[in-house]
Amino acid sequence: MNKYLFGASVCLFSINVFAKPVYLECLVGSDDSETKFSAKVDEDSGKITHSQKGGFAFNSEGFFAVDKITYQRIDMFSGIKMVRRYEISRVDLSASVNTETTSVEFPDKIKPTYLSSKGKCEIVKVQERKF
Repeated sequence: MNKYLFGASVCLFSINVFAKPVYLECLVGSDDSETKFSAKVDEDSGKITHSQKGGFAFNSEGFFAVDKITYQRIDMFSGIKMVRRYEISRVDLSASVNTETTSVEFPDKIKPTYLSSKGKCEIVKVQERKF
């Protein structure tokens, strides 16, 4: 009897519990230059789905620390490299976007530029879906 009870308790407590993805709506920047974006954060898969108005969207690997989530997007075009790093606090939902633009062709002649925007995110309640 004890053998069956032990086996049942091992099975019960060893089941992995999968968390549902979290959906966020974020706003960063100042009054004259605001950027809204949405992020689906899925810690189980390690993925972030980022989207903005106008169709700009991408999937990225996320880095999940105890207190924050970070991810990035790197674009190369016309000899320019643009790195956008996103950071969202798991504690207070503050958000920051740091953009670094560098010249790939002339890195010694053109200095990199850095932009930083701060803001806040809100958790979005997902309605029941049909599929």
